[in-house]
Amino acid sequence: MEIKELFNLFGKKTSQNSRIKKFKIDSRQIEKGDFFVPIKGSRYDGHLFIKDAIKKGAVGFFTQKKDPHPGSLHVRSTLEALIKVGKHKRKKLSFAIGITGTSGKTTTKELLDFVLSDHFKTYSTPGNLNNEIGHPLTLANIPEGTQAGIFELGAGKIGDISYLVSISKPEIRVLTSVGYGHTEKFGSFENVIRGKGEILEGGDVGIIPYCVKDFYQHKNVITFGSEEGSDIKILSVNINDNGTEGIIQIGKKSYRVEMPVFNMAVFNNLGAVFGVLQYLEIDPEKTIEKLRLFYLPEGRGKVIRQKNITIIDDSYNANPLSVENAIKTLSMMKGKKIIVLGDMLELGVYSIQKHKEVGKLIQNSSIDTAVFYGEQMRYAYEILKGKKDVYYFEQKRDIADFISSQKEKTTVWIKGSRGMKMEQIIHQIVQD
Repeated sequence: MEIKELFNLFGKKTSQNSRIKKFKIDSRQIEKGDFFVPIKGSRYDGHLFIKDAIKKGAVGFFTQKKDPHPGSLHVRSTLEALIKVGKHKRKKLSFAIGITGTSGKTTTKELLDFVLSDHFKTYSTPGNLNNEIGHPLTLANIPEGTQAGIFELGAGKIGDISYLVSISKPEIRVLTSVGYGHTEKFGSFENVIRGKGEILEGGDVGIIPYCVKDFYQHKNVITFGSEEGSDIKILSVNINDNGTEGIIQIGKKSYRVEMPVFNMAVFNNLGAVFGVLQYLEIDPEKTIEKLRLFYLPEGRGKVIRQKNITIIDDSYNANPLSVENAIKTLSMMKGKKIIVLGDMLELGVYSIQKHKEVGKLIQNSSIDTAVFYGEQMRYAYEILKGKKDVYYFEQKRDIADFISSQKEKTTVWIKGSRGMKMEQIIHQIVQD
């Protein structure tokens, strides 16, 4: 984006001829050619770092305080200005896809970007920039010439999704799942259903799990799931030595799909992906072949092999739905199996119940050993104590030592909410 185009957007002029490389809200990340957006928050004011941004090579900056610098663009609100830029860039796309859900958002986003890149110039949400600041920042940085935007939308309370879709206005709206995630902030499971369902308020089509279709009314939906009546029907899912395999039925035709990913829930994500492909009238044949090359990013199920230990790095986040999937998937794998779980946070009044349920799920699984970390996971530990090989550790170092001490070939699944930082255990194992 040329800096003149930016100034014109706000009805102002500049003598500069610079091209803006990226919009950034963190002065520490500024590189030459970037444009700085100082956000005024409750704990800090980004305006304090404008000079630092300029020293690092920023070509300009928004400001709520008048500034004589030639790259200064005075606005009433820097966040509103960022949103305005995001909306301006969004209009240049051929179409956009918005994705939300209790679990599976990021994997579905990554899958869609992976398969649609064969048909369009795509751009997707980097990392987890999916909130009221991250989403407009993502839109503002849409590269020139992009045709399809694939955007992850996060929510912690009623109204969040409605707000985000009002900015990006995606034509295709995907709901990956609905479960007990962020119930502490939403207030109840009923509010989770309502809040996630805001994704379906507008757009041209909704891609949703068949099991939740009765909760929502939408003029045009494509459903996915294992239930009879699903438009995209998952007929089978299995774990083999190389990853996950299964059969998906689309219309009257069935397709065998193989992926180098150990995750049964990935087929739920694939159901959503094939729903999008169906709406876009894209033949799934080539996509199925390409999926053999798909890999999950770090923290989302990446496979790490360390001597005799195979680690499934699922450390980025956790909620009851995703933990249940981890237990089911690990149970289907061969050899000795250890699951390492940290607390599932933000469950509010449901926390004790849901952590106890984790213990019961493991008790009825083929997992050999369970290792727990965190105050809430102690409830799962108490359920399993005396019934299975189970351990509770207060230090991550002790968990890493325990895993590293395994002598036989072992698969270890490590998972926990973001605040538990379970990836630290993996780093310690790898460094040993």
